[in-house]
Amino acid sequence: MAKRVEKITFGIDVSKDSLVVFDWQSQESFTLANEPQAIRQWLDSLPLLAQIAVEPTAHYHRVLVDEALSRGTTIYLVDQRQLVHYREVVNVRNKTDLEDAQLLARYLVREHDQLRSFRPHSRKAQRLWELILRRGTVVQCRQRVQQSLAEVQIPVKAVITQLNALLLRLQQQILRLIRELGWEADYQSCRSVPGLGPDNASALTAAYHRGAFAGADAFVAYLGLDIRLRESGTYKGKRKLTKRGEAELRRLLFCASRGATCYQPFAQYLQKKRDEGHPKIATRMMLGRKLARIAFTLMARQEMFVKKEIATGKSP
Repeated sequence: MAKRVEKITFGIDVSKDSLVVFDWQSQESFTLANEPQAIRQWLDSLPLLAQIAVEPTAHYHRVLVDEALSRGTTIYLVDQRQLVHYREVVNVRNKTDLEDAQLLARYLVREHDQLRSFRPHSRKAQRLWELILRRGTVVQCRQRVQQSLAEVQIPVKAVITQLNALLLRLQQQILRLIRELGWEADYQSCRSVPGLGPDNASALTAAYHRGAFAGADAFVAYLGLDIRLRESGTYKGKRKLTKRGEAELRRLLFCASRGATCYQPFAQYLQKKRDEGHPKIATRMMLGRKLARIAFTLMARQEMFVKKEIATGKSP
């Protein structure tokens, strides 16, 4: 009987200047400089069956990931929220760089069968995703400037004008990349949905192409809009969003729910949820989730949204 070959597993905590590496098999750890030469030298020393778990941290993990993938090393990117919950489950009380590296390695070893290794996207697709997230940062910055300076009555018109010009340039670059990637048809499918403007449509298009989703439910889960149940016996806890993935996508869909009410069936859906007793914010997220499902279905089928004929009650 052939002996099973065990993969060598590493957990790596990433920071701006260093990488803390934990070897699960030897239970040893060491620190590397987070620079290309040091990373290459270490990766060249690894066996072919090495696998690495990394928690994405800003852009500081990219050199490690790119160099590892170029050598055929298997990489797993572990979402921060998943790691936080896992730490609670296994009762790890301390949080240090070494503890995080150990936890990443443990997570990969124990949950390997439930995880999917990272598959890189094209440079243009990565750039598109980065611009969408940066645009969200600028939008939130604009909101903070308006709110904070309005209280002290300081004129901010010139600043807001500059930020609006920056947002316009970002949107132009985003649309150009969508066309170059050949995703224009998917973008137009999203734009055909009431409430989904250029920002919403470009973000949903980019999200749609970031994975192979089995269906609308999987896409909704990727956006973090699926519901986490807490029930035991007669106890019925509050239902909450899992909030996995990028918060910017959920923010955009929340904003889209306001404009979507210009379409009567969407407005009726929103009112129905409010009549059922759901809070106002929750109903807007419900409508945002509905918009995401519709957008996914349209992109999957390569179709455009068709508005229903709405009876006005007026005689012709």
